[in-house]
Amino acid sequence: KVTDSSEEDEDFIGPMPAKGPVESDVAKEFERRAQRMKEKLTSADSDEPKQVTRESWMTELPPELKSFGFGPRTFKRRADDKSGDRSVWTDTPADRERKAKEREEAKKSTSKDSEEIVLSGRDKRLVEQVASYNESKRSESLMDIHQKKLKNKASEEKNKPQERRPFDREQDLKVNRFDEAQKKALIRKSRDLNSKFEHSKSNMFL
Repeated sequence: KVTDSSEEDEDFIGPMPAKGPVESDVAKEFERRAQRMKEKLTSADSDEPKQVTRESWMTELPPELKSFGFGPRTFKRRADDKSGDRSVWTDTPADRERKAKEREEAKKSTSKDSEEIVLSGRDKRLVEQVASYNESKRSESLMDIHQKKLKNKASEEKNKPQERRPFDREQDLKVNRFDEAQKKALIRKSRDLNSKFEHSKSNMFL
């Protein structure tokens, strides 16, 4: 009999069923969940105003990522800030309006400063002296003198009688890669050098 009972026990796998009634807490758990949900809904429907605030990850910018070791291996030649003004992502309408007013005020102040530039008596006197010297000694620029010489030379060659000349390989087969349009453009750019190297509006002379 002992061997028969042991063999029968070996056929069962897993926990044995309970021999008496077992109290289950499933119903109590459902009741607790329902109570929590009810409290949550009633607190949301209350008249007390709640201040809704965003979490920091929604309003703050993330830190800039490094280049993970793939950046340049040389020293920076200039301090460049590639990020620039990153506050655009988090500005409120009030911040945008305030910044727009600040930009307008800055523009007005710079325009007033530029209008208030007045030459001193010494600068005025030196300007008059330079102008009189240029009129007497430098009436024409070197470019104008050179162009006049070229025109005179061209007119002289045109007035010369045309004569037959022998074939000249260097002169007859010469390809002029510098055409007339490029020449005029170069002359026009050279005339603008005065504006590029002109003095400042204030403190014209040292």
